[in-house]
Amino acid sequence: MFEPLDLQTPQLAVGLGFVFAIAGAAILAHATWRRRRLQAWAAGESRRFEGTDSRGERPDAPRDVRIETIAGLVALFLGTAGIIYGMVGQEHQNAVLESNTIAKYPQVQEVEPQEWHGNLLEAEVTTVDGQRLPLRILFDSETGEPTVQGDHPELGNQE
Repeated sequence: MFEPLDLQTPQLAVGLGFVFAIAGAAILAHATWRRRRLQAWAAGESRRFEGTDSRGERPDAPRDVRIETIAGLVALFLGTAGIIYGMVGQEHQNAVLESNTIAKYPQVQEVEPQEWHGNLLEAEVTTVDGQRLPLRILFDSETGEPTVQGDHPELGNQE
């Protein structure tokens, strides 16, 4: 009757996505700087880069810059994909928690999540007669069954 909720994967995907995106951006910035340094040395304008290390003078430096650029792009792509996956998962989770709550409490028309505390959700619900109620809803981690905390006679009979 109730669909189980996955409360961890969307948040984990977004968090890891941000880590990968930031790392990818940093790698790309470094690769761009190295490429500009190599181009300056090739053009004889090495004064702009005096005092830097000599890694760019190696014969395999252009290949290293290409590899670093590809690695940065891959990390940035993985980060973006993780963020998008997490956001889509969060939207699906919100739809599931709303459908589970409506299935158990038919007087509820809409659930607007506010803040999670483990598997306890503080939310604002709208009833079919237009009332907006702040509620605390506890979700069973195995089944996804919601249980409204407190006494709320406006929700009618609990099935």
